[in-house]
Amino acid sequence: MDITYTNKITVEQYNGLRRAVGWFEVQAEAAEKGLDNTAFLIVANDNAGPVGMARIITDYGYVAFIADVIIHPDYQGKGLGRAIMSKVMEYAEQNITPGQMKYINLMAAKGKEGFYKKLGFAERPNDRFGPGMTQWVPA
Repeated sequence: MDITYTNKITVEQYNGLRRAVGWFEVQAEAAEKGLDNTAFLIVANDNAGPVGMARIITDYGYVAFIADVIIHPDYQGKGLGRAIMSKVMEYAEQNITPGQMKYINLMAAKGKEGFYKKLGFAERPNDRFGPGMTQWVPA
C-alpha cells in the first residue's frame, strides 16, 4: 500500500469519499465552505486519489471536534484509519494550546465505536458524561 498524505481535497473528491462509505453528499457550496474553514485536514492518497481523510474544527483554546474520518472501504482494516488519527491527534497536541488539557470530541459512525475506543476515546454515556447528542437541521 503506497500512501502519501496531503492537506488538500476537492469538493468532488470529498463527496466521492462520503459516497464510498454510504454517507450523503454535502452540497458543493457548503462542502467548500466547511473544508475552507477546517483547522486541519489530512488526506491519504494512493495512485488513484484520496482513499481516506479526517479534519479538525477547533476554537484553538481547548476544544476540538474531529470530523469526517472517512476511510474508503477498500482500505479499511489496513491501518490507514489509525495512521490518519495519529496525525490528527499530533496536530491537536502541537497546535491547540500546547501543554494544556484539551477536550477532543468526535461522533463515531455506527459500528465504529470500537476503533475509537482503542485510540483512547470514551463511549458515551458513561459514569462521567451523558450521551452525545446531534441534530441535522433541514433546509
